[in-house]
Amino acid sequence: MIREIIKNQGICVHRLDRRNRKFNDQDHFQILWMADGVTDLKVNHEPIKVYPNTIALIAPGSLLAMNYTCHPAPRGWILSFPGDYFLERPFGNFKMKDLIIYNGDGKVPVMVLSPKIGHRVNALAEMIAELNASQIPNREDAVASLLNTLLIYCDSKCNVEVNASSNSRELNIVGKYKQLVAGHFHEKHQVGDYAGMMYLSPKYLNQVVKRVMGVSAKSVIQEQLLIRACRDLKFSGESIKEIAANLGFSEPEHFSHFFKKATGKSPTYYRQL
Repeated sequence: MIREIIKNQGICVHRLDRRNRKFNDQDHFQILWMADGVTDLKVNHEPIKVYPNTIALIAPGSLLAMNYTCHPAPRGWILSFPGDYFLERPFGNFKMKDLIIYNGDGKVPVMVLSPKIGHRVNALAEMIAELNASQIPNREDAVASLLNTLLIYCDSKCNVEVNASSNSRELNIVGKYKQLVAGHFHEKHQVGDYAGMMYLSPKYLNQVVKRVMGVSAKSVIQEQLLIRACRDLKFSGESIKEIAANLGFSEPEHFSHFFKKATGKSPTYYRQL
């Protein structure tokens, strides 16, 4: 049984625990396996239907909240791996990766596994944990291989599709754009800033993002700002003024206006929820 957090080059596994109901990881993907005992799951405040043996792939920076049954104790784990993992390895036509990167409607890749498949996926995570805790040579390669196997297994059960009408050049542009936004959203809020970095016109960049993701290029920036703002309001002790400055707003009032327009709540009220 996986009993504690075990790390290896950014890959870690820890089991679900009633004491931990809210999670946020800015830099890692998270695979959430809910074997049993989870009643409710919300990702970025959006409810996700949960059944026994449900797997979900959570994007970096997402706010994750769940509730558990009183009996039995929750069974499952969260497996985290670096946010650039997909970029560094050739996964080809990988539906879960494409959905996370290219879809703009907030869909979370969710799969309900049969008990037999759930047991196999759990065994892979247990092997990752066992290798991480060992000192055997080349364990990093073995852990990466097991993670790849687990991802491919889950992807075969993924029943959501990315926009198939977009060509590979447009997909590459959107992937690069999202990567740049993730690295600079706290200081660059305008589409033109990123278009210049990519040697594209703002109009063309927006057209490509709209075709691939179904949302505007500006909304990609705003989504990153909102996710980070929600995380900092809930999990940091920083003042609203400090959060506004860290996110690149010249005045706290501008941040408050942005946040209330996006959520319908003031930063102060949201923090107290």
